[in-house]
Amino acid sequence: MPELRENVVPLQAEPRFRVISPEGLPLRERSDEQLMLAHGRGDEASFAELVRRHQKGVLNYMFRMVHNRHVAEELAQEVFVALVKNGVRYQPTAKFTTYMYTIASNIVSKEWSRQKRRPKLFSLGTWFGREDEEEYDALEHTSDESADIVEAFQRGEISEAVNTALNHLPEHQREAFVLRRFQDLSYEEIAEVLDVPVGTVKSRVVRAERGLRPHLERFRDYV
Repeated sequence: MPELRENVVPLQAEPRFRVISPEGLPLRERSDEQLMLAHGRGDEASFAELVRRHQKGVLNYMFRMVHNRHVAEELAQEVFVALVKNGVRYQPTAKFTTYMYTIASNIVSKEWSRQKRRPKLFSLGTWFGREDEEEYDALEHTSDESADIVEAFQRGEISEAVNTALNHLPEHQREAFVLRRFQDLSYEEIAEVLDVPVGTVKSRVVRAERGLRPHLERFRDYV
């Protein structure tokens, strides 16, 4: 007698892939935007991950804008305080870095305004300038220039030279240059941050590069 198979229900194959919500991903695999949205819902761990990712970049940006480590640290902290306050209202209408550096740029602009209103104080550095110049001249006239450049890299001298040279630029050129060359924002993103046309951003970066060259002549092959 043949077997009856009418009531046999075939087993369904297990799905090969599972859809994982952003909240199910490890923190380090989530996008900045996902982390910021989670922070807005009260997830402190997500905000801690944002700080881990961006605190160094924001601090470096601030230092290159104000050339004072203590002030840069305070301004960087202001950026993250603003992110905390804005968490509930945040909407990912642009890249998170664009949003974050827009906040940072506004904070820098306020600091520049405060600096211009402060009285200029006498600097003791003028008493020690000659000694520093002699040391620089000695470095510049060494017989083995390539070896000297390697040593300069190791001492962080080139980085310091770049940071010092940035102070010779107009503020608007300095900011556009730093956001492009150091923070790696696109021209379009910088235009959003600074609220200017893309063409203006490109022009400022080019002018900044031209303005920096005389101050970095010694390192022209390495910068």
